Amino acid sequence: MKNLLIWVAIVASLGLSNSIEAQNVLRVHELYPFVGLYAPDRFQSSFSLGVRYEHHFDQRLSLGGTIGFAKAGQDFFQKIGFAAPEQGSSTVIFYNGRVTQSFPVGRVIPYVAVGLGVTRQHSESNLSFNIGVGTKIPLGKKTFLRYEINDHIFSSGQDNITWTNNNLEFATGISFYLQ
Repeated sequence: MKNLLIWVAIVASLGLSNSIEAQNVLRVHELYPFVGLYAPDRFQSSFSLGVRYEHHFDQRLSLGGTIGFAKAGQDFFQKIGFAAPEQGSSTVIFYNGRVTQSFPVGRVIPYVAVGLGVTRQHSESNLSFNIGVGTKIPLGKKTFLRYEINDHIFSSGQDNITWTNNNLEFATGISFYLQ
């Protein structure tokens, strides 16, 4: 976490001193379909699929939302004989609202995102806090290649048996502006 904060501070200082070239076209609504890897805490990783939407207030600040799907299975652990019971559906659904702060460096746009949402995993819905970093690389006037890493943090369990989950999401895709 300390390294993440240092990285954000460095990128922020670079972004504040450079002019913004990549945002010279009127852009307000951005859609970002993504594919990637979802690594649920204590479960095997799986393929993920989803979409993000962002409403840009200016060149640096946007408000948006995410909906994504993945699996959280324990097949590997069960096959090698470990006790790895699964309750409910192994489908993971994560959705959230989020705020994104961009730090343009020339045409490349690194950003940080924080959000609040719900992660539904094994028939249990949990309020989750999300934090992430990513980069947008322009492919054209209205399209960007994006990659992003997010941590979905939430508590599971009940009463005296609770634990904190850190479900990691690695996403990539092409975002485009709607006008």
